[in-house]
Amino acid sequence: MKRLEERLICFLETNKAISEEDREIYAYALKSAGILGVNIMTSLLIGFWLKVPWYCLLLLAAIILLRSDAGGYHAQTAGRCYILSCMVLMAALLWIKAEIPFRTVMTVCAAVPFFLLIFRNAPLDSENKPLNAEEKKRIGKRARVIVTMEMVIGLACIPINEKAACILLSAIISCGAGYLGWFIKNRAKQTGM
Repeated sequence: MKRLEERLICFLETNKAISEEDREIYAYALKSAGILGVNIMTSLLIGFWLKVPWYCLLLLAAIILLRSDAGGYHAQTAGRCYILSCMVLMAALLWIKAEIPFRTVMTVCAAVPFFLLIFRNAPLDSENKPLNAEEKKRIGKRARVIVTMEMVIGLACIPINEKAACILLSAIISCGAGYLGWFIKNRAKQTGM
């Protein structure tokens, strides 16, 4: 992957598509696009393997939309992020495939406290993306709108399509779990653990 990125950057420089001083920016962008592409392809493969590709796409859209503004736990390496993302995706998709009594009720009961946690604390910044007061206000407002829309649409879907409702609410649950991870990680840093 790194070799391909390097060849592409050299090709762009040789053809004067980018300047040498922009090399690092384009290398970072290519690396990020590659990681995102691998994650999306893996997610789609998991969705097809579990025979729920449309629910997989719905979950991806909901999580990406919410996490982009709300923030949350960030794994220290791309590999850990990849593994955690796959685990979250599989857990949510297996949850909707399982025929468990009161599955929807349990999902709503789990989503409500996480909704409140996100609504109250969004956005969470990170070492890589510290936010100033203006950004926190602007992005926080957008994150609260997104989490509210996902909650309302998820609840409204219950009588129409319970699995879609559970998937939308699972996005809130996974983001909320990321919030718990963020709080634990930051608490450990503060206490020196």
